[in-house]
Amino acid sequence: MTVDTLDCDFLVLGSGAAGLYAAWQAAAQARVIVVTDGALASGSSYWAQGGIAAVTTDDDTLEAHVADTLAAGRGLCDRAAVELLVAEGAAAVRDLIAAGMVFDTDADGRLRRGLEGGHSYRRILHALGVQTGRALVDFLIERVRGLPSVHVIEHGFAHALLRDENGRCAGARVFAHERAEDMTIRAAATVLATGGYSALYRRTTNPPGALGLGLGLARDIGARCIDLEFVQFHPTAFYEPAGRTFLISEALRGAGATLVNEAGARFLADAPGAELAPRDAVAAAITAEIARQRCPWVGLDLRHLDPAMLRQSFGFIMDAIAERGIDVAREPVPVAPAAHYCIGGVATDRDGVTDVAGLYAAGEVAATGVHGANRLASNSLLECLVFARRAVTHAFDQGLARPGPIASGPPMTIDPAGAASFAGRRRELGALMTRHVGIERDRAGLESALAAIEAARSTTPVVGSSAEYFAFRDRHIHDLAQTIARAALAREASVGVHRRRDSSAGGDEPDRRGLSLSAAVMS
Repeated sequence: MTVDTLDCDFLVLGSGAAGLYAAWQAAAQARVIVVTDGALASGSSYWAQGGIAAVTTDDDTLEAHVADTLAAGRGLCDRAAVELLVAEGAAAVRDLIAAGMVFDTDADGRLRRGLEGGHSYRRILHALGVQTGRALVDFLIERVRGLPSVHVIEHGFAHALLRDENGRCAGARVFAHERAEDMTIRAAATVLATGGYSALYRRTTNPPGALGLGLGLARDIGARCIDLEFVQFHPTAFYEPAGRTFLISEALRGAGATLVNEAGARFLADAPGAELAPRDAVAAAITAEIARQRCPWVGLDLRHLDPAMLRQSFGFIMDAIAERGIDVAREPVPVAPAAHYCIGGVATDRDGVTDVAGLYAAGEVAATGVHGANRLASNSLLECLVFARRAVTHAFDQGLARPGPIASGPPMTIDPAGAASFAGRRRELGALMTRHVGIERDRAGLESALAAIEAARSTTPVVGSSAEYFAFRDRHIHDLAQTIARAALAREASVGVHRRRDSSAGGDEPDRRGLSLSAAVMS
């Protein structure tokens, strides 16, 4: 039963970089409610290591950053959106610095600029070494928490978006975990910033909550989701046999780290871009090398690098590696690709506008067209800033009209007995996705995955007059996995991060096509 009805101008779902930046931008002129499923600093943005790519020097150009992004996107980028990303992203970074965001500097006080895969210039800004996401999120939290116009609801699970009698998105239904009670939040504009779905895979660099729940919420009120087959696997995630992993930033490769096979030989030295080629190429090369050897990982070789530099710039990663018993001065670090970033998402225009009036999407949950078939390193935090601000600006320009009457739908309940079953089914699905819908796919594997997912869906607990928490999440992950597999099956040619063993590259005309997450597909 609903115990609260709250009203606001902007409802922001998610507390990563996109959500917090949207809240900060809106707060000067509007009442804002931020809802996050966990603690305020708990999303994927918080763990982003790579940095923020932005043109901040005279020797670099906006045109070069655009060209690098288009090249990495393998012909499927929306060029106009990329040009907005690069130009407005550089301005957003300058604004952050003016507002007090601290990026790493050299001894002379100038911004330290790193090089990462696919970039033609040193343009990557880092903070706290390779904890840029954490530094940015903490900075935004400090700005948002003290604002009287912003109300934050932590541990709030949004389980339905609401529409008014005119069909506009009018807010959300949210389950407050700490009180075990439901609430209705009415809003003139709703910004979906709930992140991606890489945690559907067994090996992932993402936190466990990255299950793409926002896509299902948008789907349920009629928004399209596109390009879901494009899941980027980061080339260098730490390898452990049990499947646990963590990201090892490609900034290390920018600093000179190399990749070696089980014989200790570099296998990318003569490839275009070598270890600093775009991510799809490096991940594919690692996967091919692993297939040729007995060992299920390759080595990231740091032995020739200055220990003091590694400690200063990559201390966070060095500590994590040392905790696993690896001495980087004596042996390569075991790495293998892991699901990292979802290019597909809720379809938006260049202002973050979705198919449903009043509903915006920004950050990884959105498909803006800027990444094409393969994201350029360190463009993701930039995308969060640019399109969150554009969404807020568009909403203000349209006018923040009070929503009409809404039907709030069934309340959510939690049956603790469902936790163990959900955890087990999620593990099975993660293994299935990794095996058949992972870094390489083919028709036989995708059809096998679809059959297994359909069988699992047939045993999904029924969501009745009240939405039970674990049954709701179970239905969602299987529906989304099914749609990803269908999209991967439909795109028969390999392009970017979508690699089909059973077809050659380049068969599709460049477009932004994908399967809609319609009710018919995900019922």
